[in-house]
Amino acid sequence: MEYKNKYPYIFVHGMMGWGEENKLYNVIPYWGMVTGNQVKQLREQGIEAYAPQVSPVGSAWDRACELYAQLTGSTVDYGVAHSKEKGHNRFGMTYAKPLVPGWGSEKKIHLLGHSFGGATMRILVELLENGSEAERAATPADELSPLFQGGHGDWVKSLTAISAPHDGTTFTHAFEKLMVFVTYGVLGLASILGNVGSRTIYDWKMSQWGLTQIPNNVAYKRNILNIAAIRKVVKSKDNVFANLRIDEAMEINKNIHTSKNVYYFSVSGDGTKPVGDGTYVRAPIMIFAFIPFAKVLGRFPEQVINGAVINEEWRKNDGLVSLESGRYPHLEPHCQFEEVKNAPIKKGIWHVLPDAIGDHGTVIGGSLSFIGRGKAKNYKNAYKYWIDFLENLPD
Repeated sequence: MEYKNKYPYIFVHGMMGWGEENKLYNVIPYWGMVTGNQVKQLREQGIEAYAPQVSPVGSAWDRACELYAQLTGSTVDYGVAHSKEKGHNRFGMTYAKPLVPGWGSEKKIHLLGHSFGGATMRILVELLENGSEAERAATPADELSPLFQGGHGDWVKSLTAISAPHDGTTFTHAFEKLMVFVTYGVLGLASILGNVGSRTIYDWKMSQWGLTQIPNNVAYKRNILNIAAIRKVVKSKDNVFANLRIDEAMEINKNIHTSKNVYYFSVSGDGTKPVGDGTYVRAPIMIFAFIPFAKVLGRFPEQVINGAVINEEWRKNDGLVSLESGRYPHLEPHCQFEEVKNAPIKKGIWHVLPDAIGDHGTVIGGSLSFIGRGKAKNYKNAYKYWIDFLENLPD
């Protein structure tokens, strides 16, 4: 097949995920899970593909800044205004070499993100397209990161969000008390492991808070369990757990817009089945780990949260993310992919793909049903179809 474009593919992991730079990826690839290293397989087919590592627990803004620094080979700049508002350091790790040499309007990228990778990609594209007015106002012109200047929306070819909680997830509200424990517990774990040499195995990337160590440029007194820093992270709401709340996600969405230069696609997962009374429970495809969460999400009460109308459609879920939230950001234009796939695909509008049947891990190759000779064929074929489709999008 003769492709119209041969741009690199950037696979962005979700909350608590990991990238190729971590040794954990060699044991369990985030993209491919039980089906094999999907990104490596693409490279073996001659397709340029990468799975970078951003903070597993950082906010969407911070993760977008980290992703940009890796792609360009620069120092992570979280922004003067943002860093001052949230209370952490402005700079993070320095990347000596760009992950994608020559990245720009002549060498665009395809972005694919799972779960919280969706918000990460959307903020990255927003900043590339429009920059940040707050950062431009707070930063001397000669110190301003190119990321905050804007005018680079044509650096991205397409964005595909996979089981991404665009409008947040009812999970964080249904398990509100548990989320407080999880937030402090995970950040505590990050502080301990991040200061005892675990970076090459699993990098938490929270050095801007003084929570984990950084391998270059920034030094601070080691604190194995930095309680003060953990409290600052929680209070600031500059972390993944806060961003996943529906009220917080809707605030973030007010400042994110689709780019006129980018093709947008989204697919949401559904691992539930109706009970008959308007509620939903897990379907056989869902693995045991998600069952208790699916049941609670499947009966979440109808209400309005910061403009988001939580109705019965939100009860369908993949064990972590509500189906309706994963379909598209409800403040942005959208259409159904199946209705327009044979017509010229338009930029700047979300194309909603048919719902994927499976739980939150199925869409990245994490289903037990894929174990065994030939059982992952349909999964691999789905991604092959999608890569072929993206590579044939016109410029």
